[in-house]
Amino acid sequence: MARSDEQPSPLAARGTTVAGKKGAMLMNRIAPGISELYVANADGSNPRRLLGNESTFDYHAQWSPDGEWIVFTSERAGDGQSDLYRVRPDGTDLQPIATSPAVEDAGAISPNGSLVAFAGTLGNYKSNIWIQNLETGALWNVTNSTEVAGDYTLPDGHFRPAWSPDGEWLVFTSDRNTPWRGHNNISGWEHTQELSIYAIRPDGTGFRRVSNRTGYCQGSPKFSPDGSRIVFYELPMELTYYARVAESAFYDVNTAIVSVDFATGSDRQEHASGDSGGIKLFPQYVDNQTIGYLVKSLLTNATYPGSINYTAAQPEGSVSAAYRNASLVGYHRSPAWSPDGRHMVYEHVEWDPVRPVNKPLYSWSKDWEYRFTDVFPQMSAQGKVVYTSQQTVNSSLVTMNADGTGLNDIFDGSRFPVRVNSSNTNGTFQGSWRGDGEVLAVGLGDWFEYRYANPGWVYLVAANGSWARSMTNGSTNAGFPTISPDGRWLVWREFAYSASEDPIPLGLRRMDLTTGEVVALSSSWDNTPMFAPDGSNRIVFTRRTSWPISGPLDDNYDVMTMAVDGSDVKQLTTLACNDAHAVWTHEGKIAWATGMFGFQDEATIYDNNQQPYPFIMQMEADGSNWTVLTQSRWEDTMPLYIPNELLASA
Repeated sequence: MARSDEQPSPLAARGTTVAGKKGAMLMNRIAPGISELYVANADGSNPRRLLGNESTFDYHAQWSPDGEWIVFTSERAGDGQSDLYRVRPDGTDLQPIATSPAVEDAGAISPNGSLVAFAGTLGNYKSNIWIQNLETGALWNVTNSTEVAGDYTLPDGHFRPAWSPDGEWLVFTSDRNTPWRGHNNISGWEHTQELSIYAIRPDGTGFRRVSNRTGYCQGSPKFSPDGSRIVFYELPMELTYYARVAESAFYDVNTAIVSVDFATGSDRQEHASGDSGGIKLFPQYVDNQTIGYLVKSLLTNATYPGSINYTAAQPEGSVSAAYRNASLVGYHRSPAWSPDGRHMVYEHVEWDPVRPVNKPLYSWSKDWEYRFTDVFPQMSAQGKVVYTSQQTVNSSLVTMNADGTGLNDIFDGSRFPVRVNSSNTNGTFQGSWRGDGEVLAVGLGDWFEYRYANPGWVYLVAANGSWARSMTNGSTNAGFPTISPDGRWLVWREFAYSASEDPIPLGLRRMDLTTGEVVALSSSWDNTPMFAPDGSNRIVFTRRTSWPISGPLDDNYDVMTMAVDGSDVKQLTTLACNDAHAVWTHEGKIAWATGMFGFQDEATIYDNNQQPYPFIMQMEADGSNWTVLTQSRWEDTMPLYIPNELLASA
C-alpha cells in the first residue's frame, strides 16, 4: 500500500480542530512512498505479497532459521513509527513483537526460535542491539555496557544483528568511536559512515571486533552455514554519501562482497569486486556454494532500479546450479533467503507517490497531531501557511489555509528559466511572511551545491501572487530570506559564486526596506535566518562553526541567535554532530534538526536520503530545556505548529 493511499485524517476538514490536542504540527520527512514485502522463489518466479491485503509500509524482513516465521519491520502504527512483527511465510498469524515509540528494526530470530535480536533506540535514542525473549517478553540491551558502549558524543550506533548457526554469537555493525565526518564536496553537511563488524554473546559477554578496514564501511554481516565465516559488503567511507543520494556520482559507486574467518577476522576473500558492478548489498549465504545479494540502483531508474544476483561462495567454486544465470530486475530492496535457499523475501520499494501535504504521521507528542508538509513551512499571523513544493511539485512557492485547504501556487520558479535550472534543489526556497500577511520574502535561484557556481535572488512577492519584485541583483547567490513582522527589515544569507568550487560565504545581509540600505550582519558561513514572530527582532540562524575548512572533519554546524543589528550573537548548540534548520515556534521556542543521536541504520542502504539521521528537537530561546519531538529512522526536519485556534478559523 502506498503511504498516500491511506485515508486522509477526518481532522483535516475545514475549520475543524484536533480533538484532545493543542493542534497540528507540520513537518517534513524524506522517505519512500511504497514499501511492500514479497515472497518469491529464489529465481524470482511466483512472487506474491507476503501480507496480502494486510500490507502497509513494511520492510527489512528475515526468515527464522527453521523457516517457520518471517520477522519484519512495519510502520502500521503510523507513518514513521518502526515496530517489529512476525508472520508465517504464507501471510497468516501476524503477531507484534516490539512496538514501543522507539525505533525497532532489523529483527533476527535465534536458531532455537526463542529469542529475537534487533536494532532499537529504546532508552537513549541511539541504536543499540537488543534481545527479546519471544515467550516471556524479557528484554535486554547487549551493547550498552561499559565494555561495548563508545563515546556517546560521537555516532555510536549498533546495527543489523545476525545469529551464528549455533546461537552462541551475534555479529553486528557499529560506528562506535568514529568521528563525525562530512563528505568531500565542500559543504560537508551530510555525514559519511565508517562501520566495523563486531561480535558479542547473547548475554553481553565476549565482545570483540571481527573485521575493520580503516576508512571503509563494512555492513550487513551474515554467517556461513557452518558458522566459520561471515560475509558482508564493503566500500570506502566517503562513498557512503554518494551511495544513498540521487546524484550522478551514485553510478560511480561500487561495493565489494567480502568474507572473513569469524574466529580470527583473517583469510579475506572477495566474492564480488569492489572495482565494478555497482552497489552490492545484503549478502547472504544461500547454500555452501552460493552467496546472494542485491545490486541497488536509483529508484528513479525505471529500467533498472535494482536486481538480485548470485556469486560463488568458495574461492575456486561456482554458483550452485539452481542460481546460475539468475538475475531478478525490479524495485527490490533488502532480500533475504529462506533456510533451504528455495525462497526469498524482499521489499518492493518506490519513491512515488510522495505523501500529500497534511497527511497524518505518527505523533510522538501527546499534545500535537503530526502531519506531513513540504519543505520550509512558515505561518502568517493570520493563519496562512507557505511552503516550497520541492517534493510534491516543482519547488514553487505555495500558500494554503491552516487546515490544508485553499492551495495556491503564487510564485513558480519555472517562470524564470534563465535563472533556475531544472533540478528540484533549485527554485523558490524559504518563504517568509510580513506581519500583515500581504507580502512574502523568498529566494529564487540555484541552491545547495549549485550555490558556488550560480546566482540566487531575494524577492518580495504578493501573497495573492499578483506581483513579484527582485530585491537583489544576482551578483551573488542571495537567498533564504526572512522579513521582520513589522515589515521594516529583510535579512538573507549570501555566498559569492564563481566557476571554481571554492566556497566564499559572505554571511547575513540586512536591508532596511524603508531606505533600501544594505549592511552586513556577519561574514561567517551562515544560513536559514528567521525573525522571531513576537516582534523582538531576534534572529535564529545556522552557522558553520568549523570554518575555515581544513578537512572533512570540519563539518560542524550549530544553531545561533543574534539581534537585528548583528550584535548579541549567542551559540545555542555546541555538539560536533550538526544542528541546523532552526525555526521559531508560535510560543517563542526554537525547534531544529539534530544529528546528535547518529545514524539509525547503515547509511548505504538508504535511497535518495542525504541525512537519514536528524531528530526534530525543541529548546527555549536561551538554549535550555532540550526536548525530543521525533524519533523515526528517516530524515525529519522543519516543524511548524498550528494551534487549534488557527485551525478553527481556517
